[in-house]
This record gives sequence, C-alpha cells and structure tokens, in this order.
Amino acid sequence: MKRIVVLVLLVASTLAVMAQSKSGAWSVTPHVGVSRSSMTGSVASYELADGELEKIKPHSLLGFVGGVDVMYKASDIVGISAGVSFVQAGCKYKDEERKGEAVHDRYMRMNYIAVPVLAHSYLAPRFSINAGIEPTFLLKANNHEEHQTYDVDADGKKSNFQEFELDYDVKNAFRKFGLSIPIGVSYEYENVVLGALYHVGVFNVSKFGDSSRNSILEVSVGYKFNL
Repeated sequence: MKRIVVLVLLVASTLAVMAQSKSGAWSVTPHVGVSRSSMTGSVASYELADGELEKIKPHSLLGFVGGVDVMYKASDIVGISAGVSFVQAGCKYKDEERKGEAVHDRYMRMNYIAVPVLAHSYLAPRFSINAGIEPTFLLKANNHEEHQTYDVDADGKKSNFQEFELDYDVKNAFRKFGLSIPIGVSYEYENVVLGALYHVGVFNVSKFGDSSRNSILEVSVGYKFNL
C-alpha cells in the first residue's frame, strides 16, 4: 500500500509540474456507470437459533456511479482533472436456508460523495492511464435482508410460510470520511469517454469490529464538452 501511495504521489507531482509549464484546453465531462464493490477484511456475524454466531464473508455488490469531471489538458500527453461523483459501495452476503427459515437478498449499501483528483498520462492520442487521490464522504449506509419462516412436519413438508423484510440504518457504524487511491484507464472517441477505475481504500471504514476497507471497480461512459 505504501508503495502505491508513493508512486501515485510521484506521478501526480511530476505531471503537475509539467502542466504548469504549458497552457492548454479545459473540458467538462458528465458521466454515468456501474460499480462492483466489496469490503476487504469484513465479516458479518449472525446469531443462530441455538445462540451461536455464524460468520459470513462478503461478496461483490453492483451499484450506480455518476458525476462530472473538469479537466485541464496541458498538452497532448498530460492532463489534470477534478470532479464530484455519487458512488454506491458495499457488499452482499450469500443466501442461506436453515431449519425453518430461509434468508436471502442480504446486502449492505453505502452511498458516498467522492471528490476524485486525477493525473492523466496519454500514452496514445486517445488512451490514458489515470491515477490520483479521492476523498469520500458517507451519505447513507443501510443493511437489508429478507426472511422467510415456515414449519416442517415429520415428512419434511413445509407449511405456514411467513415473510418479513429488514432494512435498517447502520450509518453510525461507519466513518463519515474516507480516502481511496483511484487507478485506471480511459479511452476517448470523438467526444465519448469510456473509463475504468479501481479504487483502493486507504482507511478503515468501520468504527467497530474487524478492520475493513472499500474495494470498488467503476466502469463509466461520459461525454466531453470542450470549453
């Protein structure tokens, strides 16, 4: 992790110095896309009927991303951008069925406002490698799960089905401020920009329990307006 941070800061500082020596063009790029997120090191605990705790590992969760970036392109090979994005993160847990109960659609959703600051290095006229730093601010966090209970007779036949849904606020269990290192690529055709960013979480996002960090892959499409 320390090597990644040092490398990103070195690249960003080098590009910033290069950008200061030349004048260039400005552009604005609104974009939308999808996120695939999980939480490294995070384990959920559920209490079983006999009082024992069951630990369940997280799996990736799909979400929405959208925002706008402003870029200053200093030259054909150097660009610096800053933006504001809405990012859905979190994780989901596998469905389970125990005697007399089935649990499904279990996930934890976290909504963030992110402020990415990226350095863009154009290896080809339309293709760039991007890296930088991204402060994040937690807007909302909720845990969701659906339960189905039933009776089982001696022959194994199920009856008396009942269903209920749990959806509760868990924002107070997480830190309001976070930081990640976004690293990715983008490709421009005409004014259409296709991008992919992998966000490496730097800070522990949880206030309690095991240390956990966000891990988010973001794929988006945008349209660049030259100013």
